[in-house]
Amino acid sequence: MNIFKQFVMSLYSPKTVAMFRFQKIGKTIGYVFVMMLISFIFVGTNIALSITNVVNEFEGALEEDIPSFQFQDGHLTSDISEPIIRQDGKQTFIFDTTGETTRDDLDQYSDVVAILDDRLIVVSAGQADTFDYGMMQDVSFQKSDIVNFLDSANTLLPLIISVIILVSYIFMTALKFIGITVLALIGLILKNTMKRKLSYGQLWILSAYTVTLPTIFFAITEALNIIIPGQFFLYWAVAIFFLSQVIKFVPLPKTTETE
Repeated sequence: MNIFKQFVMSLYSPKTVAMFRFQKIGKTIGYVFVMMLISFIFVGTNIALSITNVVNEFEGALEEDIPSFQFQDGHLTSDISEPIIRQDGKQTFIFDTTGETTRDDLDQYSDVVAILDDRLIVVSAGQADTFDYGMMQDVSFQKSDIVNFLDSANTLLPLIISVIILVSYIFMTALKFIGITVLALIGLILKNTMKRKLSYGQLWILSAYTVTLPTIFFAITEALNIIIPGQFFLYWAVAIFFLSQVIKFVPLPKTTETE
């Protein structure tokens, strides 16, 4: 059975997956790479769209909402006389070089990006990250420099996105191999409980196919921006349950009767 037929069977047929236990480990490793590649059709599309949207929104906000400014000697200056505050849903954007906005003023926002005269503060889900301009004492630029840089960077954006997706694919695939290894260890408990004769290598092979369903399912929900509470625990619950069903279809070892 080729890899793509195995992929389809791994989505719904524990009985068929149970027969994969006799195949070589090399083919199974190749299957994991192919499965993750398929899942990244959804994940990669979401990454590309998200990065593109963020860049476009930032470029639009820079040109329309932010007045001319200059950065020099670790300070940001402009001609505004009061803070500029823009809200889009739950997201808030603040540009203030007057010094009126303080760190405490941002506590009222759950998600905010604040560009101040001496620091950049990003608050996400109530958690704040601060970047102090003092680290850039020798750097100087103005608004036109940033706009020109973004125009140039747009030509490289497809390459940048491709690199990010490739690195994400390698990282997530490595994590998947670790997850499969852990699931195979859990499989040792399941096979002993169900009195099946399976080696750890066979359990690892079965675990690689078992994770197909939750992996693809959550890749699709992530691409659709569907948030499922307890996703981590649900992933493992589905994977362990599917593995138990696969082990159930492994025949019981034959018993020898003595007269």
